[in-house]
Amino acid sequence: MYQEIGEKVKVRADFEGGQIRPRLIKWQNRNYKIEKINLVSQEREGKSINYHFAVETDKGSCLKLKYNNEKLIWSIEELWLE
Repeated sequence: MYQEIGEKVKVRADFEGGQIRPRLIKWQNRNYKIEKINLVSQEREGKSINYHFAVETDKGSCLKLKYNNEKLIWSIEELWLE
C-alpha cells in the first residue's frame, strides 16, 4: 500500500563528513529505527537544498523522508506498507 503523507516529523540524524544519515524517526508518538538507507538525492529550492532519503524501518515500513537544510525541517513525504 502506498500513501502520500507530507507530515513534519522529528528525526535523529548524524551529520558527519558532509553526509546526513537519518537514524531514528519519531512519528505519531512511535519511534522507528532506520535499518537501511536505499537512496539519497537532493534538489535545490531557491537558496535551500532538499535532501530526500528512501529508507526502511525496523517496523517493516519503507518511507521517503525529506530534509530542508534552510528551514531545518524533516518530513515524511511517502509511505509504503506491505
